Amino acid sequence: MLKKLTLAALLTGALALSNSAAARVDRTLCVFDVVGANGDTYQMMKQYVLAAQQWGVNFELKPYTDEALAKSDFRAGHCDAVELFGLATRSILKFPGSLDMMAALPSYDGLSTAVAALSDPNAAPLMKEGRYENAGIIPGGKVYLFSHDRNILDDWEKLAGKRITVISEDEQAVEMIKYIGGTVMPASVSTFAGMFNSNSADLSYAPAFAYQALEMYKGLGENGGILRYNLGILTFQVTLNHDRFPTGFAQHSRAWVYENMWDVGMRLVKKAEATIPTKYWVNLSTNKEARYNEMFSNVRQRLYDADRVYSRRMQRMLKTIRCRELPDNAECTQDTEGGPAI
Repeated sequence: MLKKLTLAALLTGALALSNSAAARVDRTLCVFDVVGANGDTYQMMKQYVLAAQQWGVNFELKPYTDEALAKSDFRAGHCDAVELFGLATRSILKFPGSLDMMAALPSYDGLSTAVAALSDPNAAPLMKEGRYENAGIIPGGKVYLFSHDRNILDDWEKLAGKRITVISEDEQAVEMIKYIGGTVMPASVSTFAGMFNSNSADLSYAPAFAYQALEMYKGLGENGGILRYNLGILTFQVTLNHDRFPTGFAQHSRAWVYENMWDVGMRLVKKAEATIPTKYWVNLSTNKEARYNEMFSNVRQRLYDADRVYSRRMQRMLKTIRCRELPDNAECTQDTEGGPAI
């Protein structure tokens, strides 16, 4: 309750400041949604546009079903702001883009804790890099492993030699697949589901909404399964060219998005997860889950040592949140990812 009241107070002050502005500016917000203008993400952004008017900005929304094109147009200056998955944002803003780290947060509560911290004014310097700045983070859902053969999901060593789709720019997935001895199948947000459904790939990782929206149930068939293990949590992130916006706009936006759009995003996430039939879920025993935890911990440590994919500061923060929630994890007393968490 204290967190909500603090944010509410911040928002009140922000609106008071922005309403004193003499004029509004017209800007373009390019929105990636796998379904396009009829998709849930695009519809959420309509709410955001109405709020932005109070902060002195009139947004024109432009829908994209190709994430790479939306990102390219933003970098080229054809969009003043853009909404993308956090994975795609990482090469623009490394710190907030690293939030979508593999198996880094065990729950949506953990993600909420992280996003609340990133939406606080004290985090503002970390949310900006060069001319770009994060303007809000919305939950996109846990990522699960889809397989044609449910019998190989209970032990990651069984994945050796399997063909696994990897979204472009997802260097963490490439490292994970190398670690387990799998075969990387390059894909895009637009093509990975089709590769899985056509049996060009043995496994694909995706959030729950892909089951229905991208028809991944076709690839699952009768023998397929979905591992009920959180490979990571996707976020939708709004990024803008801060020189094109009123002073303080990005901070006002981050606070408002967390306060007003978190619950909206979570309702959509839970609705999508509820559409997956129980028969497809594959649960892990405590021992097998611990083995998956250890594998991902080892991969994250490799990436920490390489210092080329994640923001080390974000990696350390997420380990702290993870170990507060699951203090019995072996990693929590080990000197990994920047040091022991407890």
